[in-house]
Amino acid sequence: MRVAPGMPQPVLAAGALTWREGADGLEVMLVHRPRYDDWSVPKGKLDPGETFPAAAVREVAEETGFRVRLHRPLPASVYLLPDGRTKIVQFWIGTVRAQIAPGPKNPAEIDEVRWTSLDEAERLVTRQGDQVALAALRRFLDADELDTVPIIIQRHGAAVSRAKWRKGEASRPLNSKGKKQAKALPTLIDAFDPASVLSSPWERCLATVTPLASLEGLRVRTKDQLTEDGNRRQPARTAAVIHRVLQEARGTVVCTHRPVLPTVIEVIREVADPGAALELPREDPFLAAGEALLLHTTSSGRVVAIERHLPNIGG
Repeated sequence: MRVAPGMPQPVLAAGALTWREGADGLEVMLVHRPRYDDWSVPKGKLDPGETFPAAAVREVAEETGFRVRLHRPLPASVYLLPDGRTKIVQFWIGTVRAQIAPGPKNPAEIDEVRWTSLDEAERLVTRQGDQVALAALRRFLDADELDTVPIIIQRHGAAVSRAKWRKGEASRPLNSKGKKQAKALPTLIDAFDPASVLSSPWERCLATVTPLASLEGLRVRTKDQLTEDGNRRQPARTAAVIHRVLQEARGTVVCTHRPVLPTVIEVIREVADPGAALELPREDPFLAAGEALLLHTTSSGRVVAIERHLPNIGG
């Protein structure tokens, strides 16, 4: 995040409003902060070099003992601190992947974790940003859009230039920046807990997603239709692959190339809600090298929210 010269750096934080089905209906997870004697959505500041999604997952784990997966984003909270700096808190909807600790890491900061009904949560929280997050979750629940899965369109990392590589496009590798992006990508994408990885079989795509697949314990499946040549020869077949991924509505990473993205984006536009479609990139190169386009998708394959993320490699 770039800041105008002379302006103080904003304080960046992230969190997740996590829900589950309880005995009496939907419940959300709140934490009690003894310093303020209030109830809050779990959240905290980013560590140096950390992405917002990775920070959200880490902070929830430290404050509650639960490892969560992220779903669609919630409205961000932006406000001024007493020292004049701006604080930006990014929120997501979360669900539990596993309980990894018996409770909060630091009881002096968080001394109780509570699952509570949505009605009670709205009475308990006092911070405006938390209230806005709860209100958005209720809207999604009422619209039957709460339960979503991520379809992640991943452009491969930065690669050796075409002019410098004489051994054919299929074998053109990542450059040093691209290798750093591939190494940093797993902690970003793991926050969304993908269930499968689909890729162009060309080297620079495989090298981008292999570290992620290894972390998740997933096999990388390949499709020739996701290559530049496959899309150029038969774009309808490339579009069919993307249609199938969206219709299956299973958390999936799809790694492809810049020239393929116009085909991919047009398919997404067909099934995206109008508000979500406004977030689709419109101009070449569509995504930066190494950038991920996250599509939050309902069980019917409808895209209800879109966000973009780059792995943080510093510099």
